[in-house]
Amino acid sequence: MLASKVFYAAMAAGIAFIVIGVASSIYTNTAVDVPLDNTVRPGMPDIITPDMNVGNTASIMVTGSTFNVKIEDPDKQVIKAESNVTSFSHELTAQKAGEYRIEIVNTGSSDVTVTGHTQTKSSPLGLTGALMLMITGVIVVGLGLRFRNN
Repeated sequence: MLASKVFYAAMAAGIAFIVIGVASSIYTNTAVDVPLDNTVRPGMPDIITPDMNVGNTASIMVTGSTFNVKIEDPDKQVIKAESNVTSFSHELTAQKAGEYRIEIVNTGSSDVTVTGHTQTKSSPLGLTGALMLMITGVIVVGLGLRFRNN
């Protein structure tokens, strides 16, 4: 009787681990909308590095004290750069897949406010966790099978 309960519990847990692992691995390649809201103190930089697929978008607005802003594509080619401005707005659509770089340096004497959002992929480390979860599920199912007819 106990072996039967262990079998069913292990099978259910193992299958759940496998399903969650598969769903998580799919999620790692799906673009996620991330807010860019931040405040940059005088003399400080803010560097945003979204990992974008072709067609993903980013919308950024910066206001406040004077600042420099530079946006680069994954090949380090400058898309847009402005210096000593007090207001900046840009809509970016990724033309290449990879990590974009948005750098804002507050050169003024008061705070700079950054608002907007970007679409970015999950961390590659997330895929490792999902694969480990699937492997754990297979191991738990295997252990559960040992209790099948005991």
